[in-house]
Amino acid sequence: MQLPSFVSTTGSKGAGKTDSTASPSAFTPKAVVLGCLFTFVVAAGDAYGVFYLRASYMTLGTSTVGALFLLFILGGLINPLLKLIHPRAGLNRGELLLIYIMMVMASPLPTLFAGRFIGTILTPFYYATPENDWHNLIQPHIVEWLKPFDPRLMKSFYEGLEQGESIPWSSWLPLFLTWTPFLWAMFLSMIASMVILRRQWNEQERLTYPLAQVPLALTEQGNAGERISPFFRNPVMWIGFAIPAVWGTLHGLHNYFPDILPLAQNVDPIHFILPIFDDVSELQFKFRFNILGFFYFLKTEVAFSLWFFNLFANALRTTLGVLGVSSSETLGSGHSIVNPILVHQSMGGMLVLFLFGLFAARKHLKQVFRKAFLGDPSVDDSTEMLSYRSAVLMLLASSVVMVGWLALAGMPVWVALALLFAAAALIVGFTRVIAESGLSDGSIPAAPAAILVSAVGSSSIGSEGLVVLATTYFWTAGVRSFVMTSCANSLKLGEGFGGSKRPLFWMMLIALAIGLGASLWMVMQLSYSYGALNLKIPGGQHGFYSYAARLILSPTEPHLWGWVNTAIGAAIMLMLMLARWYYVWWPLHPLGYPIGPIVIMDHLWFNMFLAWLIKVVVLRYGGVALYRRTRPFFMGMIVGHIVPGGIFLFIDHFTGMVGNVIFWG
Repeated sequence: MQLPSFVSTTGSKGAGKTDSTASPSAFTPKAVVLGCLFTFVVAAGDAYGVFYLRASYMTLGTSTVGALFLLFILGGLINPLLKLIHPRAGLNRGELLLIYIMMVMASPLPTLFAGRFIGTILTPFYYATPENDWHNLIQPHIVEWLKPFDPRLMKSFYEGLEQGESIPWSSWLPLFLTWTPFLWAMFLSMIASMVILRRQWNEQERLTYPLAQVPLALTEQGNAGERISPFFRNPVMWIGFAIPAVWGTLHGLHNYFPDILPLAQNVDPIHFILPIFDDVSELQFKFRFNILGFFYFLKTEVAFSLWFFNLFANALRTTLGVLGVSSSETLGSGHSIVNPILVHQSMGGMLVLFLFGLFAARKHLKQVFRKAFLGDPSVDDSTEMLSYRSAVLMLLASSVVMVGWLALAGMPVWVALALLFAAAALIVGFTRVIAESGLSDGSIPAAPAAILVSAVGSSSIGSEGLVVLATTYFWTAGVRSFVMTSCANSLKLGEGFGGSKRPLFWMMLIALAIGLGASLWMVMQLSYSYGALNLKIPGGQHGFYSYAARLILSPTEPHLWGWVNTAIGAAIMLMLMLARWYYVWWPLHPLGYPIGPIVIMDHLWFNMFLAWLIKVVVLRYGGVALYRRTRPFFMGMIVGHIVPGGIFLFIDHFTGMVGNVIFWG
């Protein structure tokens, strides 16, 4: 059988011009096959583990711990065994990274995306009652081709199939097909955006990509003939590994034998909440090994700013609460920040981060567009995953498809354009935060749909537009990881591939197709077997359609104070960025400001503070040499935190244990 043209059987011979042409090819048949297999395991396995077993979240955050766990097993156990069988049977570094990249690309889909996608389709019909009057307020504004007409879709999905019934795949197929253009246009636009920005971020600004450090170290190859990677032969790594691994194992065993093993009763070794001003606010002290490990790789000014701005936001919330200052605006659910005032200020900060980033990249973007539209030979895009022409045209075409799809669904074109601009500012800005700060668990601060309603008023959007806006929450609100963040980290990992990187694009698409298919398949199997109401599947009411119904009943006008607070946040962010731009001594990195107030940061700030403090002490008294020697210890803490959770997933499956959470993500 003839292999596809992008699958190499001869290494890097004849590959495109890159600095790494001597490296073996990553795109070999065995790497592609293993990548597809492991991608399916990550997607279907995590959906099963979270929704049915209610166990550790393996794909929830941007650290994609499920992919990292399987890479650890692959690099530390499977690959040495393959090399023991025959030296050529083993996987080279590029092949290992390709498999990991495919898993990373699929990781945003199983936990939140798949379940909420199904819920978006069914919620306005299954949860319609005489009390909420969705029959009149919501359902008439949903176009016919988005409605689930077969009653078996809803009742059996939420309550389980009757004996002898089967999953109504034929009724689901038309609905999946109608959503396909929008979903794939969204995925492609995110990939194209990262291809366009890769050189600016990676080569011009030299972002650090802390989340890429562990897989790069884990896949490092030793000398010729060595079966085991240097990562697994480092005793310092194993010391760091042992500490969280022991805690995670004891906690998992405690969940099985609580009376025999009273140790490690909590997921977090340190879990203390300090009330402030009679519970007006609180300060959370939670210690998590993996967060400490990831943030040890940050620049000290970035780490300092992250925990500083979280405490600053907490102090601001407390001050507003004590003074009785609050917002009269109801922004609905889906935001990662509780206080509406801070939601708007963070939105202003993200807008400036996005626009200022484009301004800083203006020279690079001019080169991209010259190459894309004029074919400028002086601009070399041969090392990119896609040519600049392909990336720019893909971004434009995807944007047209998304706007057109939303317009056909009933959203005014200007609303669709405004929504996509706000979503782009938030998602690109969030991806920039991940690339520079390594925030392993977080989410965009605001839901763009609600921000848009606040800015222009619901009366100008109309009933149909509001209902379509409600359908966008599953991919914009409270999302912890995006295809864009996965792509950004993957492009960093792929820089060392030998030969042309063009096949990587197709590998990403294959991974997304497998990940989406496997996630939806597992969600359907579990829901129709046990009933989604009995599982931990997101996609219930979530307030999105309730929020739309409330706005239809009581239309709103533009909220002036929303604009004011957004402007305040934008002004503060602009001053922070200009201060960093002009003053080398300026201590506050602007990245911390827009994400400081998000709820997840309240859980993580203590770990950021400890990582910053430890690194400052290490650099002060031991210099860069000591920092490099201690890096394996913190990498060990990361994988040691993850591995017990992955192992207990297999154990829980065979024992039937439910709710054995070793870590949260």
